[in-house]
Amino acid sequence: MVTVCVSKDTLALLLSEEELRDVRAVVRLSLEAAGLEPWHDLEAEFFERPGGGLLLARPRPPLLTRGAFQKRARRRK
Repeated sequence: MVTVCVSKDTLALLLSEEELRDVRAVVRLSLEAAGLEPWHDLEAEFFERPGGGLLLARPRPPLLTRGAFQKRARRRK
């Protein structure tokens, strides 16, 4: 594992195929090694290359601020 960037808002790692088996554990260990609080939930993207790839991760926003569900106003007659 090669750490490219670690902050409280983002994480970028170059990983081997073996390290991809448990992405959550790798992210947690990287954050703890940098002295940061591990995220409760995360979003991640992986860009593959021969023998491994680049992992980009960030904390998942709380459900209320994701914007996935929107209330629709109904008109009453």
